[in-house]
Amino acid sequence: MKILYLFHCYLLLPCVAEVEFLLAVWRHGDRAPESLPYPSDPYNETYWPRGWNQLTNVGIDQATKLGKFLRRRYQSSVLPAFDRKKITIRASDADRAIETAQCVATALFPPDGLQVWNEGKYRFWQPIPIRTNGKPDPMLRPSKIQCPHYQRIVADERLKIEADINAKAGYMINSWSESLVLASQHINPKKALLYSSHDGTLTALLYGLGISNHQLIPYTACIMIELHTGNNVKVSFISIPYLSYFITHSSQSRKYTHKSYELCLQIYFRNTTSENPDDVHELFVPGCSTDCHLSKFIKSVTGVRVKSLEHLEDICQSAFSRPSTLIFVIIFMLLIL
Repeated sequence: MKILYLFHCYLLLPCVAEVEFLLAVWRHGDRAPESLPYPSDPYNETYWPRGWNQLTNVGIDQATKLGKFLRRRYQSSVLPAFDRKKITIRASDADRAIETAQCVATALFPPDGLQVWNEGKYRFWQPIPIRTNGKPDPMLRPSKIQCPHYQRIVADERLKIEADINAKAGYMINSWSESLVLASQHINPKKALLYSSHDGTLTALLYGLGISNHQLIPYTACIMIELHTGNNVKVSFISIPYLSYFITHSSQSRKYTHKSYELCLQIYFRNTTSENPDDVHELFVPGCSTDCHLSKFIKSVTGVRVKSLEHLEDICQSAFSRPSTLIFVIIFMLLIL
């Protein structure tokens, strides 16, 4: 049996505004209807430049503006130029989410230096990889996942749905929490994880963190979780407790002396309704407001996190065979009922 002795010494000082790591998720841009709104509607599919359910020209413009906003905000920190080793962009399998990601990436990462391949009309474009699993994604397209337990809850007590919201957002919050911890310990080389998704995903995340304003999510709205450099020094034999997995599963049984800077977490929401494209709203997780140190944030969301697929399956009481974050369908269904 292994016994771990933890000794910590904290000197907590205010955070400084240097972004070390970024998590961002946005809704796709404006799209065409799925089909004719009503049978006699004279505006059939030929009136929509890319067909039913696809991005409109307005949506392309919205996504491009989002990319420019992200460039202005993060070019000097975590997004100076595209580097596939440090930046990952994921989209759901929906065309509108993939195309939105392409538009954002084009505006966010114009080629620079050796990346420039054409001095003509393509001077400011380069190919950027957008990752998608090619099938309904339970995190980025939750409406495609069925959850029988949700239907039973709705049938019994429709007004009691909000009590279950923690579990419904827990898988994504757990995944993001792990990414933040790995980034803080420099175990993960990534500097930014960017997601092109749908309104249900953003809604679930806001509700799960307890920071929703109960409004619908507009097109290209974006949630940004920033990890900032902090000034407080922490010295310990082992790093922070929620990273003990890496210690207990190490092949070397020796004491670890760890000295690091505690990082601070800030959450911002760009909802695209402001006339100023750079306007963002800072959001505060309950129990972790100003100068929210990462360790405090992790503690504040402990009761929300769903840490295993098995736990998630138990919640939905369904034999899922899909990858992580299946829980978001429940929130999405709540919105459209």
